[in-house]
This record gives sequence, structure tokens and C-alpha cells, in this order.
Amino acid sequence: MNYEHFIYIADLLGVAVFATAGALAAQGKRLDILGVVVLAIVTSIGGGTIRDITLDIHPVVWIADTTYLWVAIISAVVAFVVCRYMQYPRRLLLVLDAMGLALFTVLGAEKAMALGFSPVIAVMMGVITGCAGGMIRDILTGQIPLILQRDGELYATCSIVGAVFYVAFYDVLGEQFLALVGMAIVFVVRLATIFANLKLPEFIVAGHTLEDMDKGQNQ
Repeated sequence: MNYEHFIYIADLLGVAVFATAGALAAQGKRLDILGVVVLAIVTSIGGGTIRDITLDIHPVVWIADTTYLWVAIISAVVAFVVCRYMQYPRRLLLVLDAMGLALFTVLGAEKAMALGFSPVIAVMMGVITGCAGGMIRDILTGQIPLILQRDGELYATCSIVGAVFYVAFYDVLGEQFLALVGMAIVFVVRLATIFANLKLPEFIVAGHTLEDMDKGQNQ
């Protein structure tokens, strides 16, 4: 398998995984099958769309190749049907989301580097590709996006770590090996944060403590 074919397969796999995660996120939201499909589509191709528009790539990936759109739709429908008859653990959604984050982070960074953009821009595009779709999904389902939750585990940080590793070794390691290692780093770090409940430190001024929000509002 050549590198271009590898990237294409990984991209479609990322779409399928994120579409499934988007469909599972519809649980308890009283959505019909159309709503589930829409949620899956924006979750799976939202980040890539924002990346392509930002990098001035026209047409965007799913318009240039409608296979991406069909993979998202089929994945959503399959998840919709299967979940009506089978129960799944809540952490399955988190694991699928971690897989999608890993795949899209590296693929986003790879696309920016291949187009000749600077490493800083490549890292940003990796994070946007990996995180934006999940943010849109959370907003549409009435949830605070994971990367904005103070009490949530590390999310965007995992994406940044993987993207920085990818661009740092872009001209050092073999293309396919580098991509696989970068994806593995994001996935493993994200799973570690889920099971170990790792968080970034909060900003607290010396000598002060965080005020209770409800208490502060009532004063």
C-alpha cells in the first residue's frame, strides 16, 4: 500500500469512526434517523471542512470526493439500527471519539505540511481537524464541548501533543511510520486521560481560592 492510499483509507476510517461517535451521541436526545444522520455528518466532516476552508482548499474534501459523505451516512444508519437492539457501554463513545481524534489530528497536520504550510499552522490544522467536529456535535446536542469543560479530561492537549510530534519528525521518520506513531500517541494519551482522569491545572492567583459560581452570583 503506497502512502497516498494509506492516507485515503485512514481518512475514510476517521470519517466512519467519528460518524459512529456522532450517532451514539444522539442517545436520549429524542432525534429521529434524519437527525442522527445530520449529527453524524457534521461530527465526521466538520473539522475537515473548516480546515479546507481555512487553508483555501477548493472544493472541500467531501465535495471533491462524495465517498466521504456516503461513508458518514452509512455509518450513521448502521449505528442507528444496531443501537436500537443492542446496548453499548458509555465509554464506547469515548473510545471511538479518541480514535477519531487520533486519526484526524495527524491527517490534518499531514495535509497542511504536504501543502507547504509552516509547522505552527500544521499543528493548528491538526487540532482543528481533530476537535472541531466534536465541538459542533456537542453544541448541537446541548452539551458544553469537551475541550471547554473545566472539569473534563485532557482533550485538545492530546491532539496538540500528537500534532507537535508529527511536525517535529516530519523530515526524520518514514511517512507512514510517522503517521501511525502520531496517531498512536494521540489515542493512547487520550485513553490515559479518560481512565486516569488527568486534567490541566487551573489558574488560581496566589493567596486566593476559586469562588463558588452560585455563591458569587448571589452576592
